[in-house]
Amino acid sequence: MRHEPARDRHMQQLLSPVDVKSIGAGFAGNTVNTVIFRAHGLLTAGTWQFGAYYVATDRLVVFRRSLETDIVETANLPGTYRIEDAHDSISLGIDREGYLHISCDHHGTPLRYRRSKVPFEIAAFGSEIPMTGADEQQVTYPSFIVSPYGDRPLLCLYRTGYAGRGEAVLNAYDEKTQTWTRIASPLLSGTHNKPWTSSPYWNHPATEVRGIIHLSFCWRTHTLEGERKLVNNINIDYAQSGDWGKTWRTSCDVPFQLPITQVNSETILGLPPGSNLINQTGSGIDSQGNLHVVFYADDENGIPQYQHVWGSKGFWRRNVISVRGDDFSLEGAGSLQLPMSRPEVVVDELDRVYVIFRADFTGQRMAAMRLTPPEYTPHQSEIRILWDTNVAFTEPVIDHVRWAREKILTMLMQRNDQPAYDIGMEPTSANVFVLDWNLGKDWN
Repeated sequence: MRHEPARDRHMQQLLSPVDVKSIGAGFAGNTVNTVIFRAHGLLTAGTWQFGAYYVATDRLVVFRRSLETDIVETANLPGTYRIEDAHDSISLGIDREGYLHISCDHHGTPLRYRRSKVPFEIAAFGSEIPMTGADEQQVTYPSFIVSPYGDRPLLCLYRTGYAGRGEAVLNAYDEKTQTWTRIASPLLSGTHNKPWTSSPYWNHPATEVRGIIHLSFCWRTHTLEGERKLVNNINIDYAQSGDWGKTWRTSCDVPFQLPITQVNSETILGLPPGSNLINQTGSGIDSQGNLHVVFYADDENGIPQYQHVWGSKGFWRRNVISVRGDDFSLEGAGSLQLPMSRPEVVVDELDRVYVIFRADFTGQRMAAMRLTPPEYTPHQSEIRILWDTNVAFTEPVIDHVRWAREKILTMLMQRNDQPAYDIGMEPTSANVFVLDWNLGKDWN
C-alpha cells in the first residue's frame, strides 16, 4: 500500500526568519557542515554565538556573532582536514571561563582536539592535545554537553571503536587544572556482547537547569540481507543522570551498573531489526520532565515516517507524525543520499513540541511541525516552511543553548550535496547562513 504526500509543497505556509546572516562560502560537496550530530555546530555563550564550518581540506572557519550588535567576525583555523567523509564534522563546546573547545575530523580516527587561548575570542587556538590520553585512537562523534546557563562542567561524549562494535565514553573538564577526567568508562558498550556485538548511537542529549541529563540512544548490530548491507538499528533506549554525568539511572530511578549494554538498558520503544530506524536524531525536555524524542522508522506499511515518542517514569507514548508515500531502505556503508533528513526537536515554555526537518514532502525545504500537548496529535496544517529554499541534503543544526535561554530558534544552514556512500563527491561550495525564528510569536 502506498500513501500520497500529506500536502503539496506549494500549499505549505511560510514562517519567515526574523534574521538571516550570510557568514561566507563553505564546502558543500557533502553534508559535513550540516550533519545533525554536530554537538555543537552552533553555540551561544554570554552575549556571543559561535559556529564553525569547513571551506576546504586546508581551511576551517570559526565565527562569532554578537547577539547585541549582530556583527559577525570570522577567523581561519589552518590545518589538514578530511572533508570527503561527512562523518568528519566539527563540534564546539565552551567551558565556564569562556574558552572555546573544538573537536573535528573523526571517523574511527585519532582524537583531534584543541581550545582557544583567550575567553570568548576566536583569533587564536592552541595546538592539538589529548583529553585524558585513553581510548583516543578510534574516535567518532565527539559531542560536547554544555549547561545552558554555564553552571556545570563541560562534558564530552564520544564513541571509541566502530559501527557494530563500539563504546561511548564520557569526560568532564576542570577549568582550574585545565584537564579532562574520565567519569564514565565506558558509559554505553556493545563491544563484548555475545553472540554478536553492537555499537551505541545517541541522540542529541537533553539537559535540565537542575543538572539532569537525559540520554536516548539506539544500538546498531551487524548488517542484514548479505550484499544489501541493510543498516540494523534497533530500539530506542534511555538513561538519565541527576548529577551531571557521574551516575546513571533508569526513568524509574533505578541505578545502572555501568556500562549500559543491550542487556541491562531501559528500552522506551521497541523497534525490530530491519525497521529503517534512523540513528542520531533530536531530543528535548518539557516543563514536567518528560523526554521527547523524534526519529523516523517504518510505519505499518513499511514506509519510513517521522515519529514522536515521549514520556517519563516508565510510561511512554508514540505518534506517527508524517504521511509519506515513498519507501526507501537504509543500506550500504558511508553517508547515504536520503529523501528526508534526521529530525531535531525543541520544546517551548507551553510544552509545545516543534519537530525540525527537511523532506521530500516539503520540497527539501527546512520545515517545522508543531505538536500540542497533551496528546501531541499531528496535524499537517501545523507544518511551516522555515526557509523557502531547496537545501538538498542538509540536516538541521540548531543552537540549543540559545533556545533554552531565549526560545529563539537559530540554525546554521547551507545547501549541501551528498553523494551516495560519499562516492563521486564534487568540490562545490555554497554560502553558510545563520537564521533566527521566533516560533511562538510568529507561527500563526
